[in-house]
Amino acid sequence: SRLKMKVVSGLYFGALTLLVGSCGDKNKREDETPADTLALSYSIISTLPHNSVAYTQGLVIHNNKILERTGQKGHSWIAEVNPGSGQHEKKVTLDPRSFGEGITVLNNKMYQLTWEEKTGFIYDARTYKKLGEFTYNTPGWGLTHDNKNLIMSDGTDKLYFLDTTNLQVVKTVTVTDPTGAKVKNLNELEFVNGSVFANIYETAMILKIDPNNGKVTGRLDLSALAGEIKRIYPNADVLNGIAYDKNSKALLVTGKLWPKSYLIKLN
Repeated sequence: SRLKMKVVSGLYFGALTLLVGSCGDKNKREDETPADTLALSYSIISTLPHNSVAYTQGLVIHNNKILERTGQKGHSWIAEVNPGSGQHEKKVTLDPRSFGEGITVLNNKMYQLTWEEKTGFIYDARTYKKLGEFTYNTPGWGLTHDNKNLIMSDGTDKLYFLDTTNLQVVKTVTVTDPTGAKVKNLNELEFVNGSVFANIYETAMILKIDPNNGKVTGRLDLSALAGEIKRIYPNADVLNGIAYDKNSKALLVTGKLWPKSYLIKLN
């Protein structure tokens, strides 16, 4: 079967800034590729250690704690991450037959998806006690919320909005780029200030999406970070994992089997 290839407040970060700039060239050749008007620039605030055996599927920051969801059968768990070491502490381990996917926390409940099993689990976010299960009709990939509904991806061009009362789909949007083309392989999700940020599976690209109409409004290219990781750690897999820290207003990003996470701020 196909395996998906897949801050904490109180930390003091030394800023390492990536200066992104461009200058006009009046003599630019006509065949030169135009600048991406949707490109988002960023600065690296800090790097943090990450558990290099974690096949990251979902990442979230809740109550100043980093929670990470891993995948692969027999290796799927949710854990609190020690920001100083990157190691996993308090854990909820999934049944070995299940392949873990995205997670999110809403109203003190932690929701998690599985991939092909089409079953989700609900836990008390404080005690990790299991509260219930729910089912869905597609594969489960990424998961976030907009403070009202859960938002789920399934690896296609669709985002599904689920009512938290009955866990039924109440709205579906199709994600399109500025040309109107559908954008597929939507994976890990994070809701940030009214927009959905979605990693495109097997790429280092994160899209900023308007949840009302599915239109892509920004592109965050993290290929420089992914390339750095791959050069130093050849066994590292693809970028996957986006968490927003409301206190620092920064994004924590990492990847599958990465030994590092990056805290970045959009410029």
